[in-house]
Amino acid sequence: MLNDLRYTARTLGRSPVFSAAVVLTVALAIGANTAIFSVVNTVLVRPLPFAAPDRLVQVGEKNDAMHLPIFGVSVLNYLSWKEQTQTLQLAAVGFGTFSLSGSGEPEQFTGSPITPSLLPVIGVSPIAGRGFTDGEDQPGAPRVVMISEGVWKRRFGGDPGLVGRTLTFNGLDYTVVGIAPAALTVLTNGDIWTPLTIDPAKEIRLNHTIFVVARLRPGVSFDQAQAEMNTVASRVAAQYPEMKDWGVRLITFYNAFVSAQLQTALLVLLAAVACVLLIACANIANLLLARAAARQKDIAIRTALGASRGRLMRQLLAESLMLSSAGGALGVLLALWAVAAINRSLPPNLLPVPEVGVDATVLLFAAAATLITGLLFGLAPSWRSVSGAVHDALKQAGRSSAGTARPRLRNGLAAAELALATVLLIGAGLLVQTLIRLQHARVGFEPRGVLTFQLAPPPVRYGPDTTGPAFYRAVIDALRAVPGVRAAAVSSGVPFGVGNYTQTPYATVGKSPLPPDTEIPIDWRIVSPGYFRAMGIPLLRGRDFTDADNLATQPVTIVSQATARTFWGDDDPIGRTLHRRADTKVFTVIGVVGDVRNTALNRESPSLYYPTAARVAGLMDVVVSVDGDPYRVLPAVRQKVHELDPQLPLSNVRTMDEWVTNNAAQPRLNAELLGIFAAVALAIAAIGIYGVLAYSVTQRTHEIGVRIALGAQPSGVVRLIVGEGMIVGLIGIAGGLAAALALSRALASLLFDIPARDPLTFGSVAVVLTVVALAASAVPARRAARVDPMIALRDE
Repeated sequence: MLNDLRYTARTLGRSPVFSAAVVLTVALAIGANTAIFSVVNTVLVRPLPFAAPDRLVQVGEKNDAMHLPIFGVSVLNYLSWKEQTQTLQLAAVGFGTFSLSGSGEPEQFTGSPITPSLLPVIGVSPIAGRGFTDGEDQPGAPRVVMISEGVWKRRFGGDPGLVGRTLTFNGLDYTVVGIAPAALTVLTNGDIWTPLTIDPAKEIRLNHTIFVVARLRPGVSFDQAQAEMNTVASRVAAQYPEMKDWGVRLITFYNAFVSAQLQTALLVLLAAVACVLLIACANIANLLLARAAARQKDIAIRTALGASRGRLMRQLLAESLMLSSAGGALGVLLALWAVAAINRSLPPNLLPVPEVGVDATVLLFAAAATLITGLLFGLAPSWRSVSGAVHDALKQAGRSSAGTARPRLRNGLAAAELALATVLLIGAGLLVQTLIRLQHARVGFEPRGVLTFQLAPPPVRYGPDTTGPAFYRAVIDALRAVPGVRAAAVSSGVPFGVGNYTQTPYATVGKSPLPPDTEIPIDWRIVSPGYFRAMGIPLLRGRDFTDADNLATQPVTIVSQATARTFWGDDDPIGRTLHRRADTKVFTVIGVVGDVRNTALNRESPSLYYPTAARVAGLMDVVVSVDGDPYRVLPAVRQKVHELDPQLPLSNVRTMDEWVTNNAAQPRLNAELLGIFAAVALAIAAIGIYGVLAYSVTQRTHEIGVRIALGAQPSGVVRLIVGEGMIVGLIGIAGGLAAALALSRALASLLFDIPARDPLTFGSVAVVLTVVALAASAVPARRAARVDPMIALRDE
């Protein structure tokens, strides 16, 4: 083997252009596959960073009557479950924001109140200090906090003395008791944790404000736990009539963290890069077949001198494996660069992990892919080289017309390349059209020129129903005075923003086309007067909110057009009433606004709005509509806020254009990556067809010379060569179209407003590939037409 490797190195060194072409092709294919597999491994394969993650479930509520999916959990229901379950260890996570002050520049963090049982349930331990203990979640207990490993290192330089110190969050002093590992950040998507204090007397059973995680007890299966929780839910419904339509749904942690759409997208991309690798293998195999034909005399002489087929196969495979190994090593370096670029460029929260990593599994995959690649593109040429007759090879070795038989294997490989490229191009075309449709979808508001940021005034100083509304009125008045600002307002959540929106069941009071007691889940927000003007949301009927609108004395609401149509059909909704199931409060409709896509570009959200005059949320989004670049007014905006409260940080500062763009991040990534892979595949396939025909012309020089000497016209020779190339091309395109039709359903969940078997896309790809095949065939055909019959016959 060492002799084979030394000989291979010398042989490849004498063909640097050929060697470089093969190594670079392998490197690109292996690098792309390794990079995408790194993402798949991190998201789909690598275990979640919890102890025995396959035993963890998320426990959610469902409402079969309203067809509500799994979503938040009622605190009172959580307490009922905890008392009755024998199969699950339960823990709860709330939602909160924490403004750090008194330790340098004020900063706002996302965080969660959690029950002391959370860390034992998920099986993680603090990297310093301790977790929360029983009793620390009781009203009046000393205030304690845990901070994330990331914040500990970034903000406090990893100071081990931080545990035991006092920090000020939301205007209150907390003692740091522990530094939480990154796993807790993965679970809660936050950096600050406090004990979840529960006061049952202040909770409403239909308020779904927490999410619940659980661990299956030893010996308990998922189905057993689901069956028990169904029984528990029935008991709760029998005890509390308002829960009659509500049940419990368990979902594995894997499915809770990784959406079905993300799984599909990653698998589609992995299949796409695998196609690119197969196309590269087919192309390299064609190159090796051509190279083997040129070395036929050498191989025949070795065979005549006694070399066995196995010995020759080993020599030729050593050459293939050396080429693939060099390409694989370079491909790993390219993959490391690509993974770093992915981590830098991915929008936050697109993947359910902090970052994509390259571990031993990824390197093992790269090594296996490199080995398989070398065998794939090396076996067929090696076998073809050693399977020919020695006598015929020696007799024809000096003839330029050797190998005039039709290269069926080479043609088949070229057709396969084109078929795979067809599949990739159709997939890329469908995803690109989806992205275009998403970007041109009517979002219902005007994102240009709107700056947004979040404020979380400490509740100890700004109560949500006391001084909080007055503070936000002061903020709005101050911002409206900034030069260049057209409008300013606040909302408990901007479209496509971070959290701050929820669904609540509502029902009509009085006449409605809906059956009696029908409840509909509706997105709701708290907004200030002028919010619709600042966001460019049209007011279709009625009036806007005013500072005089007070939910405590006269509950009023503004609904979206879809909400009005759902509850009252074509009737005028102004003056109609509806009630919220959670507290049966009745609201009077005073206005109707246009529909807005709040959570996804491909889905409208029936919405309902409350005024801020009497109550605000703990975290509010401020929207500022300006002329020109929104960031131009940011310094003045920040100054105005700090004049009102110098300890109040601005967080999540973005423009609405950025929020909309980020919402299309996954479709854009899908389209861009698949488009790149398809373009590479098309280029390789075109080169493959060209290579087949160019080799055929070289091998058939004598035949073509004879044809021309006997009177064949150059145009006839062109038609002959182009015809052969188009037969290969059309067979490949037809096979690719058939495969794309069969596989189109796999893309259906990733598409928007376009069928998976769109005739225009399929037809356009077929036309483009036909043109590419024709162009790839034309160059060798023109070369064949210029063959001089005298030279061809004399050389023969």
